[in-house]
Amino acid sequence: MANEKPTLLQQLRRSEQLFEETGHYQGLTELTNLEADPLQFESFHSRLLSTIISTRETMKYIASSPAVRDFEEFVIGLYTPEGDAIALSSGIMVHVHTLSEFIKFMIKNGYEDNPRIRPGDIFENNEVWAGGVHTPDVMTVIPVFHGAELIAWVGAVAHELEAGTYEGPGMSVLTPDRYGEGLHISAEKVGEDDHFRHDYMLRLRMGLRNANWWILDDKAKLSGCLMVRDALTAIIDEFGLDYYQQATKELIEEGRREFLKRVRTTMVPGTYRGLTMPVHKRSHVPFVHPLAKNDFIDLVRQEMTVTGEGRIELDYEGSTGWSFHPFNCAPGPMNGGFWITLTQLLNYDGRVNDGAYLAVKQYLPEGSIVNANYQGVATSLAWWTLIPIFANVWRLMGISWYARGFTEEILMSTPTCMVGVTGFDQFGGPTGYNNFEMAGESFGARGVADGMDCGSPIWNSEGIQGDAEVWELTGPNVYLGRSFVPDHQGYGRFRGGSGWQSLWMVKGSDVVNVTLSGSGCMNGGVFHKGLFGGYPPAGWKCLWATGTNIADLTARGEKLPSSLEEAERMLLDGTITSEDWYCGPDNQWSPNLREGDLFGVLYYGGAGYGDPLERETPTIEKDLANGLMTTQGARAAYGYTGSDTETEAERDRRRQARLAESVPATEWWEAERARAAAAEVSDMVHHAFARSAKLSDALVTQYKAFWQLDEFPYTETGEPNFSAPAPVGFFYPSSSSRPRPDATAS
Repeated sequence: MANEKPTLLQQLRRSEQLFEETGHYQGLTELTNLEADPLQFESFHSRLLSTIISTRETMKYIASSPAVRDFEEFVIGLYTPEGDAIALSSGIMVHVHTLSEFIKFMIKNGYEDNPRIRPGDIFENNEVWAGGVHTPDVMTVIPVFHGAELIAWVGAVAHELEAGTYEGPGMSVLTPDRYGEGLHISAEKVGEDDHFRHDYMLRLRMGLRNANWWILDDKAKLSGCLMVRDALTAIIDEFGLDYYQQATKELIEEGRREFLKRVRTTMVPGTYRGLTMPVHKRSHVPFVHPLAKNDFIDLVRQEMTVTGEGRIELDYEGSTGWSFHPFNCAPGPMNGGFWITLTQLLNYDGRVNDGAYLAVKQYLPEGSIVNANYQGVATSLAWWTLIPIFANVWRLMGISWYARGFTEEILMSTPTCMVGVTGFDQFGGPTGYNNFEMAGESFGARGVADGMDCGSPIWNSEGIQGDAEVWELTGPNVYLGRSFVPDHQGYGRFRGGSGWQSLWMVKGSDVVNVTLSGSGCMNGGVFHKGLFGGYPPAGWKCLWATGTNIADLTARGEKLPSSLEEAERMLLDGTITSEDWYCGPDNQWSPNLREGDLFGVLYYGGAGYGDPLERETPTIEKDLANGLMTTQGARAAYGYTGSDTETEAERDRRRQARLAESVPATEWWEAERARAAAAEVSDMVHHAFARSAKLSDALVTQYKAFWQLDEFPYTETGEPNFSAPAPVGFFYPSSSSRPRPDATAS
């Protein structure tokens, strides 16, 4: 029929074709509504955005889990019929495009015909193959109809603290594949007539320890989506359907143009290269699946190209292959990591929609850790790869801003640590959760100021710790202390945010295990380097102690430890006795902990910026007064003596020592070339290079060219080259997984 409405798939294909042919979203070379009446256009956008933001504020009072109610790890957004983001609330900006990928997954896999898309339907997903990031991030999406026409989608995402993993929390540290990651909701229709299906609710209750959290969070997300859907009716009544449909397209195209303009204004075209090598150690952990019991480095090579027209392209050619650990990524997680970067660094004062996404590209080598192609791959802790990757991308962008003179834009990130609890709670029921106080961690330095000491992780610019009392109610643990750690920040002209620590005691249960892990496991400096002379942050530590004498100390009225470091000292000097304990930087899965046992974590600080010998005296003295630095630390880091004259003399002495110890780059290259030719590196580094070489001739070519070698010295290790297709039978629509053009990316 000539007047027959095109299907959603036809609309999506047409949109993609128009962009390919014209370079403009939906082929819009002119923004007619914006140009005809800019005030009305801005009023229209404000109505959409204020509706979504106010709805989010209501949602958290319906939700159940601390993740949503207390530290606000959720977001809601509006999407076009084709699945492109129009407007997003505040919250976790990871999901601007992951929701888009989920909607497009359903369209491209024929959901319009089966299971059908009708008014009142509810769809849900946490599946990485359908655009998700990892198991705990659960998406809820509903279609919006005007009469018989689907005119929009509304979607929301919340991070669940417990997703049914065998370790207990939502993010597994030790599982080798997806089959230990917990409950997968794989792009499913889970409700009709604006209500969740009873069988879906039963599935959650049977598959989760803390099902009420997930269920009430789902209801909060659905309520928010319905509120936005109802509000759209009033907005369309006011502006008209034709205006709504045209203006939403223009918002996205305008967002694309403004993003390009921002990049052209603030950054220098060219190619910027970086490398991250997070170290993971698990061979020491007992009772781990054989495939997961190993120590390894995941090498991720990054090449950021800024084009003259303002596009940004990220190329990961040369990265290691995926493996049997939960730190793998697919295009969904990589999109999420990129969107964090776009919204927090480049588009923070622009419109948050898919316009910016149309101005960027990622080239993700198939089979690599950034684009795993095994259908059973684990991704529940993809963040342990994403955080170092995009922290380094932030550094590369900082270099470009510095070159253009926009030092105030420079912002450094921070590694992350995590505490997971599983077992039985103080009320006698099974429990499992991540203590997400890490959402209030410190942040790295800026190009013009110190980093924040608390309140902004890389994945959520509005992150907060949550009340200690809430976490004590959540599980069988009480806080003995939570405090900043002196001298625990990346030093620099501007220092990174100070690290902090928490110490808990098991209370009300005799069956508790904890997982304690840091992103990359080892010192954050391995991949969270400072910039322009700034130091990396100090490393993290964790502690567990079982079979302690805490009850005896309490009965005698003696002092209990109030920090991880104090607990470690008391364990070492015998004040606290224990059947077994650990304190150090390795990922841990504790033995069973009982009433009165201890666990804790000392979080990373942020990376520094600039030469520490240029730090101004008043800022040092302020840190001393606030207890964030000791006098010994101030002298070691900054040459500070308490006297301006003596401090300057000490700094001059150190500058002269630097010159005396330095060597010309050519001499360094000659000495290192011998090591490079002989592969004089650790077994783990050798293994990482060999794994990358299996996937990338480009890495081999670049290595040989830089060191002027005839042979690549890193040989096969005997590990099989794992390679398997993604799940068959459906179409995965990611536009981020497009292959790298032949020698044209730069």
